[in-house]
Amino acid sequence: MTWLFLSLATALSVAIRDISVKIFTKDLSPAEIGAAELFWSLPFLLTGSLFIPVPGLDSVFWWAFLISLPINWLAYILYLYAIKLSPISLTVPFLAFTPVFMILTGYLVLDETVNLWGKNGILLIVAGSYILNLEKASKGLFKPFTSLFHEKGSVLMLLVALIFSFAAVIGKQGMAHSSPLFFTYLFFITFNISLLLIFLISRKTNWRCLWSVRYKGGWLGSLLFAHVSFHGLAIMLTTAAYMIAIKRSSIIFAVILSWLILKEENIRFRFIGALTMFSGAVLIVLKG
Repeated sequence: MTWLFLSLATALSVAIRDISVKIFTKDLSPAEIGAAELFWSLPFLLTGSLFIPVPGLDSVFWWAFLISLPINWLAYILYLYAIKLSPISLTVPFLAFTPVFMILTGYLVLDETVNLWGKNGILLIVAGSYILNLEKASKGLFKPFTSLFHEKGSVLMLLVALIFSFAAVIGKQGMAHSSPLFFTYLFFITFNISLLLIFLISRKTNWRCLWSVRYKGGWLGSLLFAHVSFHGLAIMLTTAAYMIAIKRSSIIFAVILSWLILKEENIRFRFIGALTMFSGAVLIVLKG
């Protein structure tokens, strides 16, 4: 059962990080807080990488590694802005659409197909996205759906889910041709340094700002390190499907924390909607 606790720890670290970003971006831009997280997580990642054996690497690994970088740059930036622009309880649940999009990308890249369970999972996720704004149904039957497209953060997070579907499939190839922890640490070290340089060169942040937010950056950096470490360890102890299914509980944790810490409103419908979307994601991952 160690894998279960590690998977839950992964989910919780992701949820706490999302809430922290929401709080910190009240005073800082998404780029500034993102750069701080990238910079201050490097000491943790570099230290952790010293204990990971280097496996044999082939061309598939390097192809997956290099393609993953620009895809995840875009997803990371959009993720930060989604959290900044809209309530956590109306943005994070849309990550449940990642396995829906993965049905398409999995078919295109890995020739995977979906069964009846997967189709039911898709219906649950769509139903959950409706329930998120169910209080607006009094203004029209389709208002809960149409209102989502007026919530910029929700739209951005839906786009992030689409990008993650490609990133997950490509990353799966990279891990299969190395090891989960090796791929994860090497990827995030390279990802952090490259995107940090982009932020600095484009003057979205500077070294003085990075130092001034060192405590916030250190907190976010430690959460990122915990997230990727727990993820890598859990996925080595069980099948990827089980691990990812439990990791999706970060959606539920984030909604609960948004209510407890951020005092977000209409939490009843948003919690039920998030729970429904989580159920659909689990159904696709485990059975679809």
